Amino acid sequence: MAPRPRPLRAVLLDMGGVLLDFGNAEGLPVGRHDWRGREALLVLLRRPGGPPLEQRHLDELLFDPWKREHARRYERVREADWRPHLVRLRRYARRRFSDRRLLATWFAPFAETVTPVPEAQAAVAALAAAGVPLALVSNIPLPSPLYRDLLARHGYLPAFRHLVWSYDEGSRKPSPAMLHTALAALGVAPEEALMVGDRRSADVVAGRAAGVPTAWLRSADATGPEPDHRLDSMAELPPLVARLRRGATARARG
Repeated sequence: MAPRPRPLRAVLLDMGGVLLDFGNAEGLPVGRHDWRGREALLVLLRRPGGPPLEQRHLDELLFDPWKREHARRYERVREADWRPHLVRLRRYARRRFSDRRLLATWFAPFAETVTPVPEAQAAVAALAAAGVPLALVSNIPLPSPLYRDLLARHGYLPAFRHLVWSYDEGSRKPSPAMLHTALAALGVAPEEALMVGDRRSADVVAGRAAGVPTAWLRSADATGPEPDHRLDSMAELPPLVARLRRGATARARG
């Protein structure tokens, strides 16, 4: 006799492109928002009698060396560390601002432009109201407090029981390591969860590797393994979860 299927007990969600629209694939300040953030950072660091501080110093001391490491994130399957570059900048500027203060100053103009993905807030609220345990599993290139603040600003944070961030974990999707962390925190087996993401090359690959069924929110990232489910919008997620919960229960009872 075939083993009885387990009911869906939890949902794991990606962040960029699923919950929040960053306006770019990196989830980082680019273009004029990068420039405005750098100007704010220079204002914070400059002081009378201090060393000269211009855009080129930010590039040489902070951004260029970090970008070189960031470019190797796929090879290393982990995020580039900002800390040694921030130490170098602080020493040159002879300032004692924390890592978070420095990065938040640069990030702030970009953060003001981030918006929720359409229907995502209602979808997450519906899942939480239905008692579905939720965990966030997201690749991020900066320390997690910056993105946690965005989740709070847009009303997502209370719905999540656990947050797993690549920058903190020392691993990034498509490695399944972060999914394993989320599953353990929620106390569910891989086959009892659903991984929802917009990148087949990362979210679906990670789900497959972890043994977690996947739902792909259609996007330009369409190369990679086939997902178990496809979503045209986040509005389709609560009905899908409800069907999976009811269907597994019905099969088990049958």
